[in-house]
Amino acid sequence: MPSNFGAALDHDAPVSRTVPRTMTVAGLRFLEALSSQCRSGCFLEIGPLFGSSTTAIDAGRLSHKLPIHTIDTFEPAPWVVDRLGLDLSREAFDNFTSHIKNLHVHQGFAPDIVRDAWAEEIGFYFDDATHGDPGWSDNYAFFAPFFTQDAIICGDDFAGGWPDIVRNVYDISDKLQVKLFVVGRVWAFTRSDDTRISEAIDNVFPKLKGLHFEVCHGANLHQNLAASWSWGLHNKQPLDEVLLHSRSGFEFGVTIERRDGTVSAVSMGREPLRFDGAKTLRFALPAGIGVQFCILNSKGKSTNTKDLRTGSELKLAHGDKITAIRMSHR
Repeated sequence: MPSNFGAALDHDAPVSRTVPRTMTVAGLRFLEALSSQCRSGCFLEIGPLFGSSTTAIDAGRLSHKLPIHTIDTFEPAPWVVDRLGLDLSREAFDNFTSHIKNLHVHQGFAPDIVRDAWAEEIGFYFDDATHGDPGWSDNYAFFAPFFTQDAIICGDDFAGGWPDIVRNVYDISDKLQVKLFVVGRVWAFTRSDDTRISEAIDNVFPKLKGLHFEVCHGANLHQNLAASWSWGLHNKQPLDEVLLHSRSGFEFGVTIERRDGTVSAVSMGREPLRFDGAKTLRFALPAGIGVQFCILNSKGKSTNTKDLRTGSELKLAHGDKITAIRMSHR
């Protein structure tokens, strides 16, 4: 792991204060850690905005000999000013990324701006550009033939507000039969050696290393790192049961009140937590540790809770279903 890991994206570091961003800090740290796992081919980024993601990729990059290509129109947009207080432009992007070596900027719409010239193998693909179809799928379809066998494929905004991204990423990862990882809103998978992605997550969340969730959705069982969202994120299939696996004896407590008035306590790490008839969940967690849930409401809209810590309550309205879980630490 490079010595500057995390430094550029620390809450108090200059970059996090000066580069306007829409990505979460956790997502940027994950992106940086993923970048450090790329061994060959170029980095391709679509939709860098002001360059916070470009900076994260560069911070993790093991060698400046591996070029970063980034594509954006850099066209001004009212939402950018409203949200970030600064309008987008190529000049602004160049100013925020002037320190990055071997950076190749393609100004225009992807993939058209490089359609007749692109020939490089891609070892790292990050998409934060068009969030709906056909644009998202057009980008993926054009660049996928250039992916190396061990390419890390990732993007931002795996979220309920962007259903095309959620659907497409699930469909592609299922077709390739690879494990999907999501941290913050950043999703990632690879066709070769996904332990590299696990290592990236462990480097971002070292206190959670060795913790895995096993989740049950009907007859389907899935396992993933506890720091990554479990299968079912922004999916419509309810999470029936979750079991925490720990190599170190890690535990935390959950008290569950059900709609029939019964109350029970579960020690996560020793026994499964079942959500049938759940009305309220209360938590007793180690210091600095949090847990999040993805909730599907009765109208079919999914949202993620904030970090729930010791003393927190999660109240479920009638019709609410839990679909996924993850842990975090600060």
